[in-house]
Amino acid sequence: MKSHKAMGAAPEATTLPSEAPLSPARVATSATASLRAAPATPATRATSVASRVSRALLAGAVALGLGAAGCEQEQPPTRLVGQVHLTLLHTSDIHSRLFPYNLQLGQVDAGLGLGEATSIANVGGAARMSHIIGRERARSSRVLHLDGGDCFQGAPIFNFYSGEAEIRTLGAMGVDAMIVANHEFDRGALNLGIQLQHHAGFPILAANYQLEDPAQPGASPLGAILQPFTVFDLEGLRVGVIGMGNLSSLTSIFESPNRLGITPLNTTEVAQFYVDLLRPTVDVIVFVTHLGLDVDEHMIETTTGIDVVLGGHNHIVLQPPKRVRDCSRYYDEEKQSHYILLNDERSPEQGEKRRRYCSPRDVVLAHSGAFAKFVGRLDLVLSKDPSELGAAHDPLNGFEVVSDRYELFPVTESVPADPIVASVLEPYGQGLDALANLDLLVGYALDGSRRVSTSGGDSPLGNLIAAAMWLRLGIQTDFALTNTTGIRADLVPGPVTVEQMFNIFPFDNSISKMQLSGLEVQDLFDFVARRSSGRGCVSQAQIAGARVVIDCTARPSPGAAPGVATHVYIGAHEPRIACPSGDADCPGGAVGSCDVEANRCWQPIDPIATYELATSNYLAQGGSGFRVLQRNTTQFDTQVQQRDALIDYIRAGGPCGAGADGKLPTCRVDGDCEEALGEDYVCACPESVVEGPVCRTGDAPCSAGACVLARCRDDVAAYQRDVCAAAPTAEVRRQCESALAPCSAAGEQCKYLACVDRRLGNFSDGRLRMVGQ
Repeated sequence: MKSHKAMGAAPEATTLPSEAPLSPARVATSATASLRAAPATPATRATSVASRVSRALLAGAVALGLGAAGCEQEQPPTRLVGQVHLTLLHTSDIHSRLFPYNLQLGQVDAGLGLGEATSIANVGGAARMSHIIGRERARSSRVLHLDGGDCFQGAPIFNFYSGEAEIRTLGAMGVDAMIVANHEFDRGALNLGIQLQHHAGFPILAANYQLEDPAQPGASPLGAILQPFTVFDLEGLRVGVIGMGNLSSLTSIFESPNRLGITPLNTTEVAQFYVDLLRPTVDVIVFVTHLGLDVDEHMIETTTGIDVVLGGHNHIVLQPPKRVRDCSRYYDEEKQSHYILLNDERSPEQGEKRRRYCSPRDVVLAHSGAFAKFVGRLDLVLSKDPSELGAAHDPLNGFEVVSDRYELFPVTESVPADPIVASVLEPYGQGLDALANLDLLVGYALDGSRRVSTSGGDSPLGNLIAAAMWLRLGIQTDFALTNTTGIRADLVPGPVTVEQMFNIFPFDNSISKMQLSGLEVQDLFDFVARRSSGRGCVSQAQIAGARVVIDCTARPSPGAAPGVATHVYIGAHEPRIACPSGDADCPGGAVGSCDVEANRCWQPIDPIATYELATSNYLAQGGSGFRVLQRNTTQFDTQVQQRDALIDYIRAGGPCGAGADGKLPTCRVDGDCEEALGEDYVCACPESVVEGPVCRTGDAPCSAGACVLARCRDDVAAYQRDVCAAAPTAEVRRQCESALAPCSAAGEQCKYLACVDRRLGNFSDGRLRMVGQ
């Protein structure tokens, strides 16, 4: 019998039977799996698909016919002798980055091969990823491409197409299986079900979700789509792949009933159940998870029988992968043996646990990054030869990992694009051009803005965003707070576009206002402190209009979780109290009370006073565990999106070099600007500008020039030239650039483009001080 695997994987074996004769039921199941794996598009593969489906139906029919007739066809089992090789290609957390994008590289990304630190690199893109995946498939015989979920949300393509493009793109890439994670539910379970029904031609996995009956009125179709596992026969090697969806970020699923129609299941129990179910019939067990690194490690340590875990959710790269010992969490001194704890089926209502004794084994744990920046390749050498594995080897575990090698492929500008995936994405790109002017300029950021601070406290971009919410006309509250993890990208140096605003704020969250007592404010920041303490003492909130000192090691009471907001200040003292020497100049010398940037003291909160908060409607509804806000009954949704508030706030700023009145100095030649503002400024004048790769001012007389930042003119001109980059010939490109006059246009735009600098609050000032890192 021929083995059938998901579309796009390594070439199928010709006639390789499995190690044990398949029953008619298993042959029929294999046929059904082939039907599910048939791709929905494109038409050019219709013949191939029809052939695969026909073979699958024929296999099922023959098997069922033989069963009905009472006879069985004997086939010699495949004997895999010696060492066997398996390649796993891993992607995760693509977050809708289907098109390439610019990124200012930090030390970590630079060290992983994306380019030089602090440089701006063009990275990502599904067509480039697909080229890498196709190339690596061709270099292996037994190979699977497994995706770890969160392919939704993170770029404008999701905001306008609700996940259709992401699912179709994964299909075109030839993914063998994917799991669903938290952001797949950002448009609701019904939307996810519809997108998967219409466009997924590959298995969708989630073993730890118990789903509602899709036959019920109003229910999503996920119950008929998601499956806990799938099995691939790769040239006689049977690989069981089990999926584990996210639980930590989908806080609403712990409410019963919930709008997603999902009941979360215990990670350890579910994992061990499916390992025990599949172990007798497969050789290797691979988990693809979106649980996060800590939960991955806990799952491995409290189970037995897993071979490999490909994880996601934390947006990290494990280079090299970790080796975690399974069955290692608990040890029985009396029996001198490790064990795992599982529910006792004899008395499930009492929640009693039973021990299962086992021997620890090494499990390979890999994470392969996020945002389409990397493709991970894990090569495994497997064996079930007792002479290689030792006396402790349990034959039930099938093949064991003898050795592994991990390779990380950066998705950079040097990687060619897969034309098949590029053709799938082309209509979506054209649609985005028609639906939204994503190339529209919002401002200019000379140095960009980072969303994470080196101190772990307030970040430049976080302060900028919180100020945009706090000072928004019609909102203007006492203070503002947003979650750090909701800020999804840095502001890249150079021209700031509407598309960058979508990348920073992909979620369509609006701003909500509410009234809090001083005690509730303290509860709010105590929760932020506990959440930050559990995440490396990195603040999980960004604020404006307040100053907070967070002690990550302090505990409010013995045995309580660490993390306390020891000092909270809202509003400055009136009349003004200056603090040139720092906190010591403020009343009581309280820690964190001096705003050094503004040189004034802030006042501590009054427990019985009332304060008005501006936050996102996501947090107001209890997202990310903010229950103190969810239970507030004074909430009012302003319907002003955070993204729009940020855009308007930036646009209201003055251009780079403008005075207090918001106006730029006038000029006739560059020397006038050097004298007024410094050598970084030039005279922008349409009559005297000279076009070229680098813009310059000529000798022609200028009647109405203004001093602009030279970098702004050059960068905006380069941005304008990109319009002509796809010209078929050099002459057409020259004509295109001549018609655009990029230097002249850029000079005029820089006279009005807002400068994203300190005047807008683009800096860290210690308003969130982290203690005990």
